[in-house]
Amino acid sequence: MSDSTHTPGAGDTPELAFTGERFIPGCQGEIVYEHWHRYLLAAEHVTGRRVLDIACGEGYGSAMLARTAADVTGIDISAEAVAHAGRRYGDFGNLRYLQASCDRIPLADACCDVVVTFETIEHIHTQQAFVEEIARVLAPGGMLVMSSPNRDEYSTVLGHQNEFHVRELDGPELRELLHPHFPAQRWFAQRPCFHSLVWPLDQDTDDSRMMAVDGARDEPEPLYYLVFCGRSEEDVSAVGSTLSLVADADRSVYREWSRTYAENRRLHERNRELREQLARAKVTDAAAPTRPSGSPLARLLRRWLGG
Repeated sequence: MSDSTHTPGAGDTPELAFTGERFIPGCQGEIVYEHWHRYLLAAEHVTGRRVLDIACGEGYGSAMLARTAADVTGIDISAEAVAHAGRRYGDFGNLRYLQASCDRIPLADACCDVVVTFETIEHIHTQQAFVEEIARVLAPGGMLVMSSPNRDEYSTVLGHQNEFHVRELDGPELRELLHPHFPAQRWFAQRPCFHSLVWPLDQDTDDSRMMAVDGARDEPEPLYYLVFCGRSEEDVSAVGSTLSLVADADRSVYREWSRTYAENRRLHERNRELREQLARAKVTDAAAPTRPSGSPLARLLRRWLGG
């Protein structure tokens, strides 16, 4: 990826089991880019600051932030996840993990400079209490970095039915929920895609734009929202507005897609060949009506192709 995602001690502890929802570093596919990208962006704003990572899960993101932050506290409702994170990332002297509910955070008022919480709010019923708790622990001048799936795209358009989500939000609902405590907001859209990349080498150029081959739409609909917000515009003034892209050095997601695509092409070609053989076998059977059940080849091909 654009920054290293290796964490000290990570290789010494077995990975946490994948539940189907909680991301772990051993996952594969687009989920890897989605989760690392959020933390890489948040990491740009935590240097020398006190950080709270809510719903830290396996702990990998808290450990990433601890590289440059003054101190990091990761909290999660899962005792198993918290115990695992403490073992796996215990080499950091400025990092701790606590078991706690996100709407009852066991920390003092105004104790954090940055609160990070990714893909959390859709999992809880007490969303307003959650935001109020964030406002309580966030110090004056602090910043909240939050992500949430865009219900209109994630569920309505793409049809995801996530059993772990209890209340997804659309953009206006999320904005309304945050605004009473965090009126200053910087919104970003996130969506995993495969692209051809062209980027400026001139350091004085930082404008970004997106172009579509079919011309139908320059930008895809947001699959997730990523929001940097604070109590005043000054609190979010350091948040840039350029396009950011994340990949890993091995281009693992694209490589896996390419491998799967090539395999699918081979299977389609083999399927075509088998159907042609079946068609020829049917012609042969038709010319020999005394064979009531067809030739052995035809019977085998019918079973193979479901015909």
